[in-house]
Amino acid sequence: MKEQELINISIESELKIVAEKIFEEFGMTKSEAIELFYRQVALTKDIPFAHKNLNEKTIKAIEELNSKENLSSYENFAQLRHDLGV
Repeated sequence: MKEQELINISIESELKIVAEKIFEEFGMTKSEAIELFYRQVALTKDIPFAHKNLNEKTIKAIEELNSKENLSSYENFAQLRHDLGV
């Protein structure tokens, strides 16, 4: 079995009650639901729901990243630091 990690979080009581009822309807435990969220993030390298209320600068940055235009790549960390002037 793979190594397990314990996650402790705080969440609004009403939100927890509503969400856990929905998990139960799907036949899932809260641990399974949270693991499903983590797996989807790891698989897609993204948040698994629509991003809303993004400002224009953020939208432009996402579009640039997705298009892979004007992206720099480096052979090593020292090159990156040199280009950043650090």
